[in-house]
This record gives sequence, structure tokens and C-alpha cells, in this order.
Amino acid sequence: MKKIYWCFLLLPLMLCASCTMMVKTIAKSAAKNYDDHVDLQINQLKLVDTLGKTASFEQLYAGKTVYLYLWKSPILLPPDDKDPLYKGLKDRFTKYDDVVFINLYTGSKEEDWKLIHGLQQKNVKAFHLAEDPANTAFRELYGISTSPQIVSKDGHILGFKGPLPSDKLVVDYALYQARNGMNATASTKILIKGVNKEERLSTDELKSWYSAHFGKDPNEKINASISNKGADN
Repeated sequence: MKKIYWCFLLLPLMLCASCTMMVKTIAKSAAKNYDDHVDLQINQLKLVDTLGKTASFEQLYAGKTVYLYLWKSPILLPPDDKDPLYKGLKDRFTKYDDVVFINLYTGSKEEDWKLIHGLQQKNVKAFHLAEDPANTAFRELYGISTSPQIVSKDGHILGFKGPLPSDKLVVDYALYQARNGMNATASTKILIKGVNKEERLSTDELKSWYSAHFGKDPNEKINASISNKGADN
């Protein structure tokens, strides 16, 4: 009888541990390709803003960590401030003056590009790729993807089709660590490893970051899941 009792008592604990391991495994798998193009530098890209002015990415954003939304399909536009998760992410990073949010249209249809004017995006600059040979390989790499990228202060892709605004804790930590040159795969692995079976942060470093970044108690349960690797349409 005692054995049966202990089996019933241990079963929920085993299921909890199993679920935690499963979530971690899925998250690691989703994040493993974030570092696919860490050697790709995009400083040479030629961007055109909404006023028609052309400049290189380096001229515009040298020394800045950039959360860049790429898009081409008019069916799937970048999120704007009507999306509370995207707006929330932007709001949390307003205190870091070295982080900026932009979006970039990779297509060539004027009527599609004009759709950007319908987006409500406070403090988000919009660009399209200029018709320049420097942009060809980049345009081909992303195809018709609508996805976020994290770009380092020296123009390298630290988060290729990286974490989405809905990937709450993961996207915050990845974008924060990108300020120090860490790619999103590495930062995500650190974060996932630092979440214990009670779904709480287990290291002093992560707890300290959480308190400073979110301005609240780091002892609450943590959501470190990853929804997907960006959207392709």
C-alpha cells in the first residue's frame, strides 16, 4: 500500500520535471539556428527611408544594437504598436539608448512599400532596400520572409530570424546581450540553462538582470518558451 501511495506522490513531480525538460529541449532546438549567419555583416546595405534619402546601414546605425523586422509580402506586415507584445518590447528597451527598432522592406513594389504608412509604429524608422548590387545577396538570403533580426553594433547578424516579441523573456535577454556582442543562440542557451524545474531563475546573474530590466521580483515563474523562428509567408 505504501508503495502505491509513494508512486502517486512521485508521479506529479516526475511529470513536472519531464515537462520542464521538454520545454527546454524545444526551446534549444528553436534557437539553434539564430547564429546561422553571425559572420554576415550588413553595414554595406543601402537603405532608402520614407523621404527618399539613401544611406548605408553603417552610416545610420554604427554603434547601435538593432532589432530589425524584415518584410516583403504585403500579406504579412511587421507588427506595430497595435500589437501589445511588440509595443511592450519597445517600451522595455527605451531606457537603453544604444538599442533601436526599425523595419526594412526587401521587395521592389511601390504599392507594397506604401503599406508601411498604415502601420502605427512610434519611434520605428522604415526603410526599403535600394536597387544596388550591394543589396542583392541579402535580398536573396531572406526571400519573402517576414521575420525579426538582431544586428550587432558593428553590423553583424546576431539573431538570424531571431526571437519574436511573443518570446517574452527570450527576446528580452537576447536583445539585451546583443548589446555586448553575444549572439542569440548563445544567450538563449544561457537563459534556458538558468531556469530550474520550478520554472524560476537559478543564477544570481540572471536574477540581477531580471530585476534591473523588468523592475520587479525575479522569483516569479518564468516563461522561457519560444513560439517559432520567425514567420515565412
